[in-house]
Amino acid sequence: MRNRRLALMLSILLILSTALTGCMARPNQGSVAAAAGSDALVVDIPAIAVTFDDQGQASLKGMDLSALGVSLDALARTPEQIGAVTGAGVGAAYVDLSPTGVNIYADGKPMLTLDWDADTIQSLGAVLGIAGIDNADTLAKVLPLLSNMSLGVAMNFPGAGDNPTLVGPAPDKAAILAANQAAAGTILGELGVPPFATALLGSLGPLTIRYDAAGTATLDGLGMIAGFLPADALAGLNLKADQLEQVKELGIQSLNVQTKPEGLAVTLNGNALPLLRWDSGQMDNLVKLGLQGGVLTAITGADAESLDALNQIGKFAPLLATTPLNITVSFPE
Repeated sequence: MRNRRLALMLSILLILSTALTGCMARPNQGSVAAAAGSDALVVDIPAIAVTFDDQGQASLKGMDLSALGVSLDALARTPEQIGAVTGAGVGAAYVDLSPTGVNIYADGKPMLTLDWDADTIQSLGAVLGIAGIDNADTLAKVLPLLSNMSLGVAMNFPGAGDNPTLVGPAPDKAAILAANQAAAGTILGELGVPPFATALLGSLGPLTIRYDAAGTATLDGLGMIAGFLPADALAGLNLKADQLEQVKELGIQSLNVQTKPEGLAVTLNGNALPLLRWDSGQMDNLVKLGLQGGVLTAITGADAESLDALNQIGKFAPLLATTPLNITVSFPE
């Protein structure tokens, strides 16, 4: 028995040693381990570097790990997917996981940022259960480990070079805000919103949408804007019986959505979720590089149709980022 344990430990060490040779330096590497107590369990390792060829085959810095029983087939992408990324001029993507959240970059530009802390991580576990995710109970137990985890995955595409940029310099947030304000005015104009109504949108207080047992919606908090709405303006908010039943089956009682200059904050049944940050140009980069450039598909393997919701959010992100909204939706118990 003792020999078996020794052999198993040596095998694990061999695999880890081999895998780590396919790693590269990572920004802020070692900070979590340095700050942790001597008895704390932490994960703080270099970035794992995955390299793709033009046919979409993945390798760990060009090494063949099949002899160790390690397969990278799940990471394989189609030549078309890799061609879309290289056609957009992107050499590398980088996923950075830390105790404060997760960041996804394309050539050092932030595309997607989720900010979390111990409380929102715990809330995320509760929401997984509400959403009916498979193995939600197990995931809820594992999620707290994110508070002590720091790791990254670099995905190098053809033409990336030897030292691709993982994280670029901090963007000019003031310039991004100014660009969002200009874009928001254009979006409102395209939607046919008169200029005077734009100022009213920015002065809105908290809004509350309440549903009765029949699925009929009432909206409180519009103030002066209510007088400009047609009589049937709220009809589009009403829910059908099957929709209301689905909400009830999911156990959703309340939903709060707040748009802030820094990002989108969502609270479900009193559980505050991680903040979707957009103050560093994430949504613009997400649309241009992640969706149109195919980087997000190359990272996740998801098809464009399944990512369409993100495309819609990105389209209206300048308006959301510059219009403070606080909307609470309450459902019947």
